[in-house]
Amino acid sequence: MANAKTKTTTAKTTAKVAEFLGGADVTYSQIWQFVNEQAGGNLHNVQVQPLANVQLDSEQPVPFGYGGRTGGVRHQIQDWLLKGVEGNMSLFAILNAAAPLGHSRKKPVCLMAMLQGGYSPSSSTWGTPYIKLVVQPQAK
Repeated sequence: MANAKTKTTTAKTTAKVAEFLGGADVTYSQIWQFVNEQAGGNLHNVQVQPLANVQLDSEQPVPFGYGGRTGGVRHQIQDWLLKGVEGNMSLFAILNAAAPLGHSRKKPVCLMAMLQGGYSPSSSTWGTPYIKLVVQPQAK
């Protein structure tokens, strides 16, 4: 009798991660459509991730928004967008921390600037995103 060996293989499935990468023509409604459709409307499920063009160890990690007062509103909010709120990179934590500083939760201008590459189309970096929004895969 022949001794038969069976080889078991398991297939690994990788869930597709939903990402929102900005550009020059991003709108607030597109951001909320992404959150609603890809993250079930839950800002806790959306993480902000800096892109490779961000110099996280620099005093000015992106080429806009750091020209004002050190520790000022834009400086602080942009730091949260790039480094998180005490390490928490969820869009909920960042928008919640920024709201008392006057940053709108519904029309977050600093988030939009990071997605569009500046605060104005006249910016030399306009159209170049510095962050992306990523939906965290849900455990099954």
